[in-house]
Amino acid sequence: MPLRRREKNSKVKAKKLPLLLFIGGFLGAGKTTAINSLTKMLTRRGGKVAVIINDHAPGLVDALFLSDCGAAVHEMAGSRFCCNFGGFAETINSAIESCDPDFIMAEPVGSCVDIVATVVRPTMALMSDRVAVAAFSVLVDPWRWRELAGNSGDESMKYIFDRQLEEADCIVVTKADSLSGSELQIVLEQISSRYPSPMILPVCAPENAGFDEWMNFVRATPPQERWLHQIDYGRYADSEAEISWLNARVSVAPFDPVDGVEAVRELLGMLIAQVRNAGAPIGHLKILADCEKGFVKASATQAGGRFDMDVGFVGPVEKLEFTINIRAAIDPPELSKIVQAAMNSGFPPEKARSSILYLNTFRPAAPRPTYRFDQS
Repeated sequence: MPLRRREKNSKVKAKKLPLLLFIGGFLGAGKTTAINSLTKMLTRRGGKVAVIINDHAPGLVDALFLSDCGAAVHEMAGSRFCCNFGGFAETINSAIESCDPDFIMAEPVGSCVDIVATVVRPTMALMSDRVAVAAFSVLVDPWRWRELAGNSGDESMKYIFDRQLEEADCIVVTKADSLSGSELQIVLEQISSRYPSPMILPVCAPENAGFDEWMNFVRATPPQERWLHQIDYGRYADSEAEISWLNARVSVAPFDPVDGVEAVRELLGMLIAQVRNAGAPIGHLKILADCEKGFVKASATQAGGRFDMDVGFVGPVEKLEFTINIRAAIDPPELSKIVQAAMNSGFPPEKARSSILYLNTFRPAAPRPTYRFDQS
């Protein structure tokens, strides 16, 4: 009996591994908004959530926004998940050690494809003792679908957009409330016709509509074998390089207090107008304005001419710091000039003291994955 008692007492229940959710999708698909809503929903239910944001360079609106909303954010900037898998693994370990999460949400760069072969499957093979990997979700803005799924739209963006959807286990149609019921049904039927294998779910972030169904599916479904059997990395690299990246941070101190929300709205409008006047398709355009009262986030895409705002304060302010992210098919130097012109127009020297804290523009380098697990 004593021996059996010691054996029983020596058994330690193994801790359940955190569930890793890869949440991909094209630029402007609504990934950050969806991640924020999922985080709040899971936190209310007692779960602990970590978020990993990926981009080619630091200075991300998304990372600042999610941090302001209370998420445990880990930013991996300067390299893709796929091209620096060691850095990605370190970021996962850092997230686990810092907050012991039940869920980790990882958002790849919005122009990346071949995620399953270069990130999902390597994670399953090399980190099975650290995380459990859920089904791969790819988010779609229905207005972007209308823009790129037909005969119109930028060809480089269309190539990336289509490859992303090909490898999804679950296609999540965001912003479902932006279309009428019949319009949304047409989009869902079109997606189902072109991609018959994945689960297709519409969601609406403000009401969390569809989020339970989405989470139930990915939690119960392991990643499938939807890796891209044939992908032209030369064309992929050329398509991604057509899109220029701009990350900037600007400090503005108006001589007279201004309405912070209106200042963001006007700046966003000027940037949209100038990029479009240059004939450049917009991947996404995001602004986060910080002040002592809180933040305002605004974002826009080419699709539908729409823009969204998350307002964290109202009323006049004496100082604002703008973080600006633009992804557009335009030469990087021209993109810099557009931002500088918009700031000079919106906050001229006679009305405000402003300074550009940093401004970085570039085209993404060709992807060179650390691993590519392309065989069963």
